[in-house]
Amino acid sequence: MSSKEIVNNRERLLVLAACLLITFCMGTVHAFSTLIQNIEMQTNVGRMASSLVYSTALINVTLAVYVGHILYRKFSPQVLIFFIAILPIIGLLISNSESWIGWIIGYGIFFGFSSGLGYGLSLYIVSSVTENKKLGFALGLVTASYAFGAVIFSMLYPFLFDHLGFKDGYICGLLILSSIVFIGLVLFSTSRVKLIQESSTSQQKDFNEVKILKLWLGYFLGVFAGLMIIGHAVPMISSFGGSTSTSITAITLMTLGSGIAGIYAGWLVDRFGCKRPLLAILMINTIAILALSIMTNINLLIILLVLIASLYGAVIAIYPTLVSHIVGSNLSAAVYGRVFTAWGTAGLISPSLAGWLFEKNNNYDASIIFTLSISIVAILIIWTIKYSIKD
Repeated sequence: MSSKEIVNNRERLLVLAACLLITFCMGTVHAFSTLIQNIEMQTNVGRMASSLVYSTALINVTLAVYVGHILYRKFSPQVLIFFIAILPIIGLLISNSESWIGWIIGYGIFFGFSSGLGYGLSLYIVSSVTENKKLGFALGLVTASYAFGAVIFSMLYPFLFDHLGFKDGYICGLLILSSIVFIGLVLFSTSRVKLIQESSTSQQKDFNEVKILKLWLGYFLGVFAGLMIIGHAVPMISSFGGSTSTSITAITLMTLGSGIAGIYAGWLVDRFGCKRPLLAILMINTIAILALSIMTNINLLIILLVLIASLYGAVIAIYPTLVSHIVGSNLSAAVYGRVFTAWGTAGLISPSLAGWLFEKNNNYDASIIFTLSISIVAILIIWTIKYSIKD
């Protein structure tokens, strides 16, 4: 008997609420753009060195999701949630050294790993207690909450820094998010849900490696454009004469759009399955990128940036459900951990490649054309995946 069969609606709601709080807090690791200039002033380093702090965090987010299925078997959710709350505080003690290496270790490693562990664990818990007919919407909520955390803290951090200074404001911000995670721990413990382990990683060997490779490539290519746009939205807007306030508004709308699209995508998945909505999203994404390559108006630019970021949010919301449907809930955590490395790889390559191409050509034309071709290939790969829902 699975956890889905023995959990009632009240327990599911408590578990979902706990996971939404956890992912909301762990999504704040992506509010790094509000920290970067203060880190540079505090540590006396340049933009490349400060950016490496966030790159380190992305690597550790990916690592945590990749090894998560091992931790889920060895430790109870309560123990893992406790560490999710504590690791950013340990990282804070290290980053308070006000050195670059302190930020690399404290933010990049400790907070980054905690963020990935919180995200992956929440997906695992929710997928373990949610019925298949509601799984897409539930996982869409979890993914959206992760995005909303970045939005809210991107506004909260500047407020705290203005009133408390950078060091004390950052301490206050981390204490707030750690406290919220502890509330999530209380909610989960109150639910009294016991997750039942039904398989071991040895079963992964029975799964088709070619299908995993297709899932990986589909994810890598499917999020490539969104990660490039998110990473370079500000300089793109600036190149069209946009102001700083315009850039801030655009980034906020992009992140909100990503979260809202994730929820709607999850709703679509529960009604039409994963493959058809995902193909439609990637096709619209390709059309948006094509429009981006020929537009000349800043207002149209902002609309397209928000659209592409929103479609990116829809893709990352659908993918955990897609993996669960294809491999079954027993293997989904382990297989998704492997597939999720595609997101981490794209996150490291896409913005850097766009920056390199910009330096070579002094514009984003080559980056956009390359991304357009990538998006077309993504559609073809997803089209070839044989999709059926496993219990």
